[in-house]
Amino acid sequence: MKRTIAFLCAALMALSLAGCGLHRPDRAKTMALYQDNEERFREAAASGDFTGLETISGVSDVSVREDYVEIRCGGSGFGPETNYYGIFYSETDDLCAVEWIPPSSPQELVPDGAGYRYTEKGGDNESYVEPLGNHFFYYEAHF
Repeated sequence: MKRTIAFLCAALMALSLAGCGLHRPDRAKTMALYQDNEERFREAAASGDFTGLETISGVSDVSVREDYVEIRCGGSGFGPETNYYGIFYSETDDLCAVEWIPPSSPQELVPDGAGYRYTEKGGDNESYVEPLGNHFFYYEAHF
């Protein structure tokens, strides 16, 4: 009986942990979210009302900041293994608008594929920004 209970507990734990990875955001999912909803993103920018984007499956939060709008698509990890993914809107096309790229560091952005990478000096924090067009940018941040 104890073996059966132990087996069931182990199986339940394995299934619950396996499910955690199914909804984990990443670059491909975030880019697909933007491409599938590009018209809604453009309409939000044109109207200045980004709240409707919160109803898109895969968007976890929309924050209107002074210089940009952040559309968070989630994160994963814990402590020094934390990763965030999302999209931001900057009317001025400021690659450094998001808070994890210091505004004084555009010269520290290194071309990387279709975007730019920032790596913190003396640390392990890293960010990637990629223009999507229409003042929207894909971002990821790793801490």
